[in-house]
Amino acid sequence: MRFLLIFSGLLAVVAFVIGFVASLFIPDVTWIGRLGVAAIPAGCTFLAAILLFTRDSARHSATIKKVRGNLLASWDSTDEQFLSARPAEDPSLLLELREAIAQFFDVPACKISRNVDLISDLHVDQLEPSFQFAVVRPAIISRQKEPQSFGFSTTSLHTLDELVKAIREVLDREE
Repeated sequence: MRFLLIFSGLLAVVAFVIGFVASLFIPDVTWIGRLGVAAIPAGCTFLAAILLFTRDSARHSATIKKVRGNLLASWDSTDEQFLSARPAEDPSLLLELREAIAQFFDVPACKISRNVDLISDLHVDQLEPSFQFAVVRPAIISRQKEPQSFGFSTTSLHTLDELVKAIREVLDREE
């Protein structure tokens, strides 16, 4: 909550400065009037930032809760069953992603099946930034020889196998 107030306050200060500079071009306005003209966009910006953050946070929490409930209701699968569903190019990365996804949704790893769809089952498209930060980034960083920046998108990925392949492509590009 403190971060929200600080961030909203900083945005409000920027809006206040812009409003105050703009008020300097209005003739015949007192200094109190100029401060009032600057305070209006600052207040609106502060309120909008808080409302937008609250809305986005509620959507994120609802999506996480929905996916967690669906995962907890699914069948368990052992690591052997998980890997034997289809041949895997990189079984260790696949298991690491399974564990990371389980931690992200706060469910046991046995609840993540090999045929889970990233978009329709896990709603990765709605959780994109946090999913990449919690799942994809650690998987890539743990396998990099030296720390490097990388670009990654999950927009066209639907299966865990496609996610593994995309991560392998990022890792192969740096070599």
